[in-house]
Amino acid sequence: MKKIFLTLKTILILAFTNSFVFAEISIPAPSTTVLNQIASSMSSSVTNDAQSIEDSGNATASLIDSEELGEGIKKAAEKNGLQINTEAATILASLDDSDTETMAAAIKSMETNISFLDDDYVQAITPDTIVYDSEWQTLTKVTGGDLEYADSNDVFDASSPPQSRSKVYVNFKEQTIFADVFTKVTRAAGAGNSGVEKNFEIENEWRTGTASVADALNANPPQPIVATEDQGLGTGWGSFNVPFGTNIDASSTFSTMKKNKTTLQDACAVSTCGEGDYWTVKQNFIEEFNNDINDASSFGTIYFYGKFTTASEGADGFGTMAMEGGHTANGANEQTFVESIERYEATFKLVGKAAE
Repeated sequence: MKKIFLTLKTILILAFTNSFVFAEISIPAPSTTVLNQIASSMSSSVTNDAQSIEDSGNATASLIDSEELGEGIKKAAEKNGLQINTEAATILASLDDSDTETMAAAIKSMETNISFLDDDYVQAITPDTIVYDSEWQTLTKVTGGDLEYADSNDVFDASSPPQSRSKVYVNFKEQTIFADVFTKVTRAAGAGNSGVEKNFEIENEWRTGTASVADALNANPPQPIVATEDQGLGTGWGSFNVPFGTNIDASSTFSTMKKNKTTLQDACAVSTCGEGDYWTVKQNFIEEFNNDINDASSFGTIYFYGKFTTASEGADGFGTMAMEGGHTANGANEQTFVESIERYEATFKLVGKAAE
């Protein structure tokens, strides 16, 4: 099973190569392909019709129209003797945190490429560690979009939307990342698990496992580093990694429980979970994330996803966090459950500081 990593399945993008001529930096205009990828991968809270893609492409282009990389990125490159993937770094350095749609699209367009380390890896916060603290973020309800999230308020209390905070620890010398994650969820009246209403604030917190970002940092050509994690948030008993799909590495992390408008993500593969395992049955995922207390077999779990990225130890970080849950009657089929899924999300900037 994949290591517990960042329930923000927190993410990180770092883009470096092996040599850097600091005295002469020319900033290329990001390619049309990159802009199109960002524009076409807008947040699920909007519809990606032709006009919205054109508008978001124009917005992205204006944000990226910078004459030089951020000073933090330059200093980090000089310190580490590394070259930055200037196209990716320019995009990140130029993002306007007031334009959450463009920021979300830029983050979403980057693919995960971290490697989980063994569970017994000793985590240490050293002077080489940079801490990115999101502070508490209040998530915003998502309705409609390409996946048509429900506009009902049967899972989350609309008057007290979910909140989350992540403290991401990145050691650029050791090339590792882990995080402390905190969540607050208040369910709606009638939501909870198997006959027990949980319409009060429930907090969860955990420290993730550690992942290596070395492959991305040392790639030739350089690759953006992207780290992610998902998590199932219980009704007061803790949290767990969600075993959708193969569930063996970061590539099996999903930003949503929805595979499409009517279908849930695949159940755990037999090759991963084993023959006859509980998680190889998709109906069990429906019961797990069903928050209708009238369903005697519901567990009332909330799905959490997070992603974090940064261009260097001197640059700001950017992140996305989301929560989802369903609410259906006992025995509901897959389509009915998927169409009931409510989603909240937030995209934000994180300022990195040296660990004390």
